[in-house]
Amino acid sequence: MSIAFERTTQTASFYSPLADFESVDVEVEVRTDPLTARRARIVPESFLMAEDPDIEAVVGDAEGCFFCPGTVEKVTPEYPDWVGMDRGSVGEATSFPNLNPYGAYSNVVALTEAHFTPIDAFAPEQFRDGLAAALEYVAAVQAHDEAARFASVNMNFLRPAGSSIIHPHLQTLVDDRGTNRGAELVRAARTYHADHDATYWDDLREAERDGDRWVGSTGPVDWLAPFAPLHHRQVIGVAAEPGVPGPDDQVVEALATGLVNVLRYYGDVGLNAFNLALHLVRDEPAMVPVVEIVARSVFDAYYWSDSPFFTVLHGEGVVDEAPEAVAAGACAFF
Repeated sequence: MSIAFERTTQTASFYSPLADFESVDVEVEVRTDPLTARRARIVPESFLMAEDPDIEAVVGDAEGCFFCPGTVEKVTPEYPDWVGMDRGSVGEATSFPNLNPYGAYSNVVALTEAHFTPIDAFAPEQFRDGLAAALEYVAAVQAHDEAARFASVNMNFLRPAGSSIIHPHLQTLVDDRGTNRGAELVRAARTYHADHDATYWDDLREAERDGDRWVGSTGPVDWLAPFAPLHHRQVIGVAAEPGVPGPDDQVVEALATGLVNVLRYYGDVGLNAFNLALHLVRDEPAMVPVVEIVARSVFDAYYWSDSPFFTVLHGEGVVDEAPEAVAAGACAFF
């Protein structure tokens, strides 16, 4: 096992008006991701938490929603003939092409029949069926286009997370190159595999199991708070085997259960918005399915953006809560 967890501490000193202009020291921890070398900073009090957010007027209005039952079957696009169905349907989930696609193969999954579901009220079956619907589409694309090896299943939940539609939904992208983040993970995992004759994800599980950043397991998926997080309250799920799972694979239910557990943790600490991304690649022994989930600023009438210059232009995560504290909170829900 060759994983190194590198961290340094920087100290800012100044005369603070909050301490009668006495000299104070504030420590900022800088961590380096052991796989990608991407840096993250743990900055105290850098995440604002709204109390008792009022969003009922926004989330309760389902009028005109394209994804609600009775409408989704009439106004959403239909798949091309090679997919083998007009729209997909698994449990509550309905899938269809993305009207605003991110590439040649891009779809949407309306996750629930209810127009709005609070962050801590999702059922594992809803995510299981939604992921299964997304993976049906991935399988159809990869059977149709051999070059489309890379896939991601993604979710923006509420406006701070970038969602323009309140109704919970997933978005899938399949192509021959992956997103920047997906390609970054694959390149780094390949390099680690070549350098150490081992799979990074296996070594990571071994290094973190039952440690301060370990969250728990849901069958074939292990969950932990990453050493150098991308964004606030990040938790990742790491599957045991490489490849793209089928819709009925047991890893789908394991992912769904873990995701709901994380969302219940978020709700418990007062959060209500999140992003997730499930990274998948076919025929790549160095890479397993990995899901990343992060909390976003609390949705309120005047919510603030938690995507400042550090994250948008510099590519560094800035979080207020150390991963060890995130794991300690999340593990209670596993």
